[in-house]
Amino acid sequence: MTHYLHHSTATPRSLAMRFRFRTTLMIGLLLGINSVSGISWADEPTEQTTETISDAKDEQPIDVLLVVGAGGADEFAAAFVQWREQWEATCERAELKLHLIGPSEAAESSDRDQLQTVLQRCATIQSVRPLWIVLIGHGTWDGNTAAFNLVGKDVSANELKEWVQPIERALVIVNCTSSSGPFINRLSGNNRVIVTATKSGSEQNYARFGEFFAAAFSALDADLDHDDSISIREAFLKAASDAERFYKEQGRLATEHALLDDNADKKGSSSALVLGKAQSKGDEQVDGDLAGRLSIPATTEAIRLNDEQIAKRDQLEAKLRELKQKFQNDDTAELRKQALPILLELAALYAQE
Repeated sequence: MTHYLHHSTATPRSLAMRFRFRTTLMIGLLLGINSVSGISWADEPTEQTTETISDAKDEQPIDVLLVVGAGGADEFAAAFVQWREQWEATCERAELKLHLIGPSEAAESSDRDQLQTVLQRCATIQSVRPLWIVLIGHGTWDGNTAAFNLVGKDVSANELKEWVQPIERALVIVNCTSSSGPFINRLSGNNRVIVTATKSGSEQNYARFGEFFAAAFSALDADLDHDDSISIREAFLKAASDAERFYKEQGRLATEHALLDDNADKKGSSSALVLGKAQSKGDEQVDGDLAGRLSIPATTEAIRLNDEQIAKRDQLEAKLRELKQKFQNDDTAELRKQALPILLELAALYAQE
């Protein structure tokens, strides 16, 4: 998801933010801290589009596939509308191409068929940008199968796994429903970020995580590294914290515990694990690295890169991660020596925006 800023409109504040971002990026990488990356956008800003299946000839990659399931009770349906509108506002601000599915009982094809068709088309389009699949609604778990409730026939985690398998782009799958935990076990994989509202299928009560996750991408206090973009990791931590606070303020037992998975181990990490406040994965790697490198601009002044710049940035950051791994147990002086040329090239790349 990529954007740019016009130099002619840069204010002293925006210039200062750019300098702060680049300085933070370079120092952080030199010290071995995860880098901050945006998701790729189009070369030129375009109006947000909510396309339909009839747009089959449009080859511009979809950035966010937003699927709204069956609402059920009026209060839930109204909440899902608000979450949907929040995502629409985020996509409009960030110039993301949004494709909306459901809930509709009057469409020519079922929501399930629409979802499968769109994913089939996504598999035919190459892009350096990740594809976000956001599921809003209710979920079910029968002890063996986890499913997302659509208007009409539901879609299971196993079916969704098959449908996304041909997609070569990075995938971000966010399941904001109850009983969503098993989606991690089914969908975890390389170059994928999976976020679920619950830690297991047995957490079957209505989940509020989706509300807080949608709002996090517009919450400046979620921007922990102050780069004017909200990463998936940051949004996850913000939403998990807000959900926990909700239950505490209501004096209620929390019935949902969100998980983040981005290292393909099919286990997921709680917000406490991601923050380093808990240790329950043993020798397993805690999730959050890839999720920290995919983000959405939080302001109109955020640095935005085009697709070519995104690809170059990813190559440079991959080299830095290789160096970090190579020298993780050695003197950091050699790490800094070898990383410096790459960091300078990365800084020059950001100077082009």
